[in-house]
Amino acid sequence: MIQPWSIDVGGHRGMGANIIRANKLVPAYRENTLGSFQAAAATGASFVEFDVQVTADGTPVLWHDDTVDFGDPSAPTRVPVAGLTLPEFQALGGGGAAPRVVRSFWEEAAPAPADAAADAAAVADAPRGGSPPRARTPPRAWRCDVDEGFPTFEQLFCALPPGVGFDIEVKMATPRELAVTPAAEVDRVVGPVLAVAERCCPPAGAAAAAGAGAAPGRGERPIVFSSFDPDVCAALRARQSRWPVLLLSAGGREPHADARRAGLGAALRVAAGGGLDGLIVDSGALRDDPGFAAAVAAAGGGAGRRALRLLTYGADNDDPAWVLEQARLGVRGVICDDVPRVLAALRAAAAAAGAVAAVAAASAARAAGHGVAPAAGAVVRAAAA
Repeated sequence: MIQPWSIDVGGHRGMGANIIRANKLVPAYRENTLGSFQAAAATGASFVEFDVQVTADGTPVLWHDDTVDFGDPSAPTRVPVAGLTLPEFQALGGGGAAPRVVRSFWEEAAPAPADAAADAAAVADAPRGGSPPRARTPPRAWRCDVDEGFPTFEQLFCALPPGVGFDIEVKMATPRELAVTPAAEVDRVVGPVLAVAERCCPPAGAAAAAGAGAAPGRGERPIVFSSFDPDVCAALRARQSRWPVLLLSAGGREPHADARRAGLGAALRVAAGGGLDGLIVDSGALRDDPGFAAAVAAAGGGAGRRALRLLTYGADNDDPAWVLEQARLGVRGVICDDVPRVLAALRAAAAAAGAVAAVAAASAARAAGHGVAPAAGAVVRAAAA
C-alpha cells in the first residue's frame, strides 16, 4: 500500500510562480532564479521544476514565458528567447540602466476579513491559492524582494547539491495554432539542452575518473525531462536512454491544434505508444477524473511494457488534502507553488502514522503477553483517521 505521505514534492520554478497578492508580488523570490531554487531545496523539496529555452547563440537558459517583455509597461517590447543572445538576455535581468522586464501576472482575489485591522494579517497568512485568481493584471514592472539575474541552465547545476532532483521542462515557444513543431526547431533546442545535462551530470564512474565529481553540483543527480510537445519528448527519448522522459499534459484544458494534446486519454496513448516513462498532468484535470491514475498504472508494467509514473502540476497542488489523496491514488510526485505548506502537511501525516504504528505495536505486545489477538479493527480505524 502506498503511504499517503510517500510522495515527492517539487518546487514549481523554485519557491513558486510569481503572482500578485494585495498588490504585491509573491513569493519574495523571482521565479526560475538560483535563489528561488536554493530556497525550495532548503525548505525540503526533493526536486525543483523549471523551464529551459535556448538563446539565439545556442545557450540553454531558465525562462518560462513565450517572450521576454521589457521597456514601457504600456507598450512593451516583446522578444522570444530565441531572438536574444545570451548577453542580451542576461542584460535584461541585470538591473541598472538596462530596460526592466515587465509582465502580466495572475492576481489572487483578496480575502474578505471581518475588519480592516485583520486585512494585513489575512493577506500575510493566507495559503497560496487560498483565493482563486481573479484575472491577469496589465503589464507591470517585474520586481521582487529578492531580484536576481537570469541564470543559465548550467549555472543551476553548480548552485544546487546533487541530491536535489531536476524536472527539466524543455519549453517550445510555438503558437497553439501550430500543430507540429518544425523538426529544425526541435533539434535547435534539444541538442544544447542535452549537451549541458551530459556535461554537468556525467555518470558516476566517468565523473570520478575525470575528477568532475569534485565540482559543486556536478555528478549524478536525479533528473527527468518533460515537455508538452510530443515531438520534443520523442527526440529526448531517441537521443538518450539514461534519464526518464515524461509527457506534460494540460488534460485538454488548454486548446491546441495538435490532436495529441486533446486530453488525458490522448496523452496516455502518446506516452505508452512512444516508449516514454510517464506523464505529468494538470492536477485539476486529475481531480476531475481520478480514475485516470488507475488507467496509467494499467497501461504500463505488464509483460514487455515499462511501468509508467504519474506526476501532477498546477494550482490544485497547493491543497495539502488533495496532495495526500493523490499519494493514495498512486501519484509519484507533485509540483507545487506553496512548498512549505504542502511539506508541513506531509510531515504531519507521517508523524501521525508513526504514532498509530506505535499504538499498534504496543497493543500487539500487550495482547501477546496476555495470549490474545490485538484488536485489528481498532488499529485499522486509527490508521484511517
